Amino acid sequence: MPTFRRLSAEEVAAMRARRRGSVDLGEYSEFLRTLDVGEGGEVVLGGADQKRTVKRRLTRAAREMEKDVRYRRSEGNIIRFEVRSLEGS
Repeated sequence: MPTFRRLSAEEVAAMRARRRGSVDLGEYSEFLRTLDVGEGGEVVLGGADQKRTVKRRLTRAAREMEKDVRYRRSEGNIIRFEVRSLEGS
């Protein structure tokens, strides 16, 4: 039989802070700010990084700055992309 327990306000606040949308995109945004539309960038993944996750975060950071990214074919632990204008994608 399951055991039920009431959560404190602090526990509920901690759960909200860990929600999917609460990822810090600061590092991604900082790098994208250095690139103009038409320029490209490259990310070399660390051991624990996953391509899919890094691409999603780059895309979210770009959209927050009203930019878009177009990913180019790359191999191994490298992600290459081009910065584009959001409306001109």
